[in-house]
Amino acid sequence: MRRSFMIPVLVLALASFAPVTCAQQGATVPAAVRGTVDVRLRLAGGEKFSGVASMRLLTSEGVEVAEHKDQIGGRAHFADVATGKYGVEVSAPGFATLRHDVEISDGQPFATVFLTMTPEVSQAAASPGARSNAKLEPTTREEAEKSLHALQQEDSIPPVQPNITCPLPLVLQGVEQTVRELVSNLDRFSATERVEHFAVHADGGVGVSSARSFDYVVVVSRSGDKWFGIDEYRDGGLDPSIFPAGIATTGLPALALIFHPNFAAEFNLVCTGLGEWAGRPAWQVRFEQRPDRPNQIRSYIIYQNSYAVPLKGWAMIDAGTFQVLRLDSELINPVAHIKLTQERIAIDYAPVQFRTEEQQMWLPRSAELYVERKGNRYYRRHTFSSFQVFTVGTQQNVHPPKESYAFTNNSNHEILGVLTVNPIPGRELHEVTITFKIPAGGTVFKVVGPGKDVNFPVDAVESARFAHNGPPGSIDANAYFVKASTLELVPDTVVPAAQ
Repeated sequence: MRRSFMIPVLVLALASFAPVTCAQQGATVPAAVRGTVDVRLRLAGGEKFSGVASMRLLTSEGVEVAEHKDQIGGRAHFADVATGKYGVEVSAPGFATLRHDVEISDGQPFATVFLTMTPEVSQAAASPGARSNAKLEPTTREEAEKSLHALQQEDSIPPVQPNITCPLPLVLQGVEQTVRELVSNLDRFSATERVEHFAVHADGGVGVSSARSFDYVVVVSRSGDKWFGIDEYRDGGLDPSIFPAGIATTGLPALALIFHPNFAAEFNLVCTGLGEWAGRPAWQVRFEQRPDRPNQIRSYIIYQNSYAVPLKGWAMIDAGTFQVLRLDSELINPVAHIKLTQERIAIDYAPVQFRTEEQQMWLPRSAELYVERKGNRYYRRHTFSSFQVFTVGTQQNVHPPKESYAFTNNSNHEILGVLTVNPIPGRELHEVTITFKIPAGGTVFKVVGPGKDVNFPVDAVESARFAHNGPPGSIDANAYFVKASTLELVPDTVVPAAQ
């Protein structure tokens, strides 16, 4: 079925001093140095933290100097900071509050702090989340009946934590970007899809499975900057008769487009609070088709006639990345014209790592469907595996090595630098110094750990310094560590050639 959519690191640069004339003494003295503190957040796996967070800069006595409240993007910049010792405090719904010390001095006026956000997951209340569908193993009748029963439960919506206010505009702003990425990702992979079909008896039992496997590809056709259409090809074709029982179920992986800016206005969206899914803190958002807006998301095509199917349901949206983790939908009302009395859908999304391209994409991993129409009932399960990238876009999501420093050269010429990593005092370890080149426009990773570039344990790292011969701003640095890490960048340095 074709569906067309109208669709802790310290960064040191050379401080500049403005001369101040002292008329009484006839001499000049440097002005007081003012610095900046840049805070960057990430998750333990190396992903950038994009969720809602408040970041405060405090004096060593705990007095607030400045605050960036309820912002998304995982980054805050505190400018015009006087010299002294400070604390950076970060709080985010669903994550442990962090505090890290930083110092601004005459010699080190610029500081960038990398902090790793750790989820506060309640083991007692955590939902089981999506089951693993990496292997296309046949579903037994007992498993199908259990899954069907769970899908039919009216009270299956996960609970949310009390007294946590959901910032719906910020959540929708964040999920809009990830759904845009989903549209691009759908057009960049192929997979093996297994479809298992079970007839459902009046007593709730299921019949023998009828299953098919397909080579699955999605093609996104675009018209201008806004409109796009999505086609799903199975074994190279669009013929619905290849499905079990001759009933095609398409468009399920793209159901998260409810949150795409082309369609979000067609739904009433309400955030009910912060819950958990698959061990991750997640915002729970309810959706319901608006009666005064066109329905472009889901329809049934019967004898070439299209019938819109208004939906309502809920989605769990990752609080750290705004990725859609789970989406459940059902009919608002039966559709009398086609005698459709029930339809329930559950879709799980998960990150897929592509080894060959060092890429990670969030893609649909499984979808379940229960339908009652004209007195007939069936349960169907779609699973996707053996993902492969067949198109590489210009914006790859490269997954950096864990426990590493990353240096990106923003200039158009090669830069030479020396990295010095210092161990925690008291450990029987010596500093490690590495000299290396970073090509123009390139990124170089240096991994910490036994036998790695920096040959001592990760937990022994206290701080690091990277001096290079490029101008200020020519090197962008990142640190991918589970704990907070500090890295000092010193530009305009004469670096001797590597030994």
